[in-house]
Amino acid sequence: MSLPHFCLAVLRALALGAFTAAALAAGGARAADSLEQARVKAAFVLNFMKFTAWPAGPVTASKTIVLCATDSHPLAGQLHELEGREVRDLQVRVVHRTADDSPPCDVIFVTRIDDATLNALRSEVAARPILTISDQTGFLEQGGMIEIKLVDGRTRFDINLLAARAAGLTLSSQLLQLAERVVK
Repeated sequence: MSLPHFCLAVLRALALGAFTAAALAAGGARAADSLEQARVKAAFVLNFMKFTAWPAGPVTASKTIVLCATDSHPLAGQLHELEGREVRDLQVRVVHRTADDSPPCDVIFVTRIDDATLNALRSEVAARPILTISDQTGFLEQGGMIEIKLVDGRTRFDINLLAARAAGLTLSSQLLQLAERVVK
């Protein structure tokens, strides 16, 4: 192999290596963005709980607020990071729900809004003080209370105030002001 051909081969290998490294870095950045986005959504969930008042009853008596998730790994595991945090002198307990085990919940984070999940959710929360939250598009229209969404790369949320009031929950006026849309 002549020297010019050898140099060209080396340059091609370097260019291919640089392209591969850039592609891997971009993929890593997307994964990091996804994890960061999950962290932000989990922080929103914590703040939603802080700005919600439950009627006197089991929540205040037990000094625990039970956050249930319909998936074992909600928000890339970031929802489980809320375990043990404090909300209005109540300690957060995060529970994964299964079809066989449905513990009593004060907050439910819904990871999918298929018909079976929605039907089970509706029967469970009917006229009970359970805050429902999801990051699935169309959740409010399906009777959910808070829908987290991305708008222009920023995390925002909508509120179905009718559903929250029907459940006996009081959402802070500060929370309502921060919502992008409030269904009344």
